[in-house]
Amino acid sequence: MREIKFKARIIETNEVFPVLTIWSDSVCLDMTDSNREWDTQVFSKEDIELLQYTGLKDKNGKEIYEGDIVAGVNRLHECKVEQNVQYLNGCFMFGNWNAHEFFNKHQFIEVISNIYENPELLEVQK
Repeated sequence: MREIKFKARIIETNEVFPVLTIWSDSVCLDMTDSNREWDTQVFSKEDIELLQYTGLKDKNGKEIYEGDIVAGVNRLHECKVEQNVQYLNGCFMFGNWNAHEFFNKHQFIEVISNIYENPELLEVQK
């Protein structure tokens, strides 16, 4: 069974932090690794966007979440492929690939950033 976890993007600043607690109308974020005054902070659900954990990890053991940008080397053509992680039609997708299909056809999958902090990484591919 897949572990259910979340991160959250603060809409105003595009910063992404781990979620500690989700309540009906608010979310508590772990901001320990930031330059903020507090280690935790509570945000209204209108001020954040929840990003779900895919249940997959990259080659370095880093958890892969919605909104992450992952890169992998195509096993057949030895070319680097970068894709955005999103949840569509009941499954996690890496660009146009089903996440598990992407893992099967690519090797050395690595989280290189996220679409909020580095959107230009995906703009280059269009």
